[in-house]
Amino acid sequence: MVRSKLDEKQIYEYESSVFVEKIIIRNGWKYREQEKDNDIDGEIEVFSEEGETTAKVIKVQLKATKELPYSEESVIFDCPVKFLNFCDVCDIPVILVVYGVDEEKAFWIWTQKYIFKALDSKGIEWRNNTSTVRIKIPIGNEVKEDIYFYRAIEEISSEGVNELQQWRKQETSEYYYTILEEKDNSNLNKRRISAKVYIERSFATSRDSMIELIKKINDKVKSNNYYKSVLDGGTESREPHYVWIYLYDDLIQYEYGLPFCRTEWISNTGTNQPVLLKEFDQILEGHNIRIKWESNYRPLQDYFLLNSTSKTEYLESIREILLFAKNELDSLSQLFNADNKEEFYNHLSSKRSEYTKNFLVMSDLLPPYGCKELNHILYEALADLDNLAIAVEQKQGNEYYLNSQYVKKFPRHLAILVYELEKLI
Repeated sequence: MVRSKLDEKQIYEYESSVFVEKIIIRNGWKYREQEKDNDIDGEIEVFSEEGETTAKVIKVQLKATKELPYSEESVIFDCPVKFLNFCDVCDIPVILVVYGVDEEKAFWIWTQKYIFKALDSKGIEWRNNTSTVRIKIPIGNEVKEDIYFYRAIEEISSEGVNELQQWRKQETSEYYYTILEEKDNSNLNKRRISAKVYIERSFATSRDSMIELIKKINDKVKSNNYYKSVLDGGTESREPHYVWIYLYDDLIQYEYGLPFCRTEWISNTGTNQPVLLKEFDQILEGHNIRIKWESNYRPLQDYFLLNSTSKTEYLESIREILLFAKNELDSLSQLFNADNKEEFYNHLSSKRSEYTKNFLVMSDLLPPYGCKELNHILYEALADLDNLAIAVEQKQGNEYYLNSQYVKKFPRHLAILVYELEKLI
């Protein structure tokens, strides 16, 4: 029976794993396989001569080929950019091992060092490649039962993390993302900040790489600690209780509010419960970050085909909601400014469910491109109406707080709604 190419590839991968594991075990160390189909195949745990763990590990990526291609004093390998991107942001040393099945030989390279010393020294243009980057592994870097190999791996496990920090004078992760927007969503009780972030598309295809990047983006947004009163000369001494991040790999996704991934970080202080992601796909233990991958990376074009509407259909669908929002923005501004605010509170209570219902309807609408500005301001207005009702119901803050956070925005919301409607019609 002739084996398929897939079977042959699996056999090569298995042989490479057995080969490396044997070399590592014979030096009294451990080699552990990792979950398949990701950017890491295994890890080496280094032990002392007395057989005690050093608690130092090195990540390993295995690549197997029937014949090893040589050029001068090197083994040539066309390395996937996706893997290099992962290594570029990983804080643990990663080695790449290329195994030749026919020769039963393997050669290795410390990937992050190669990126810094060989690739980045010639410029950062290699990051623009969409598939592979050709690398050269010195033939002196052979994986074998040899004191020089074991010593090199031991040194990387011991000093690798420190060396990575020294090389990264500029945080290399910042090559792969751009913060497009930061918002302060805090209330009196909780400090809550959010960010919308553009991810370089080739990087976004690897979830392992994204997990490493999410940690760094979350730290960056926390350290930025944006607060909305900055122009008023205010200060904010509180650390965030929540950080919400929305990730996009296409600016059209950003325009329409369609992230391919959402995350929620929750502070360990106090009794903070999930708000944005009560349901999530995974949690990063030790970082307290919940992750939700949206629609399993469904192409954006498919989403538009299934959900977009014409201008006529869109305006018909929001007609009643728009009228409701305009009336509420106008009425609540007047009622709040009355001497007796009892009618204001009664009105809010009577309309509470309608605010939420209309806000949720708007959350599911995908407007045509020409209506996106109207959709955005209508969504913002309904969000503020709903949040005001929630704040009153839960007795959050005094009347000064309700006015500064919500009511004083209503005339502006109303004016922009009228302006956007005039542009469209």
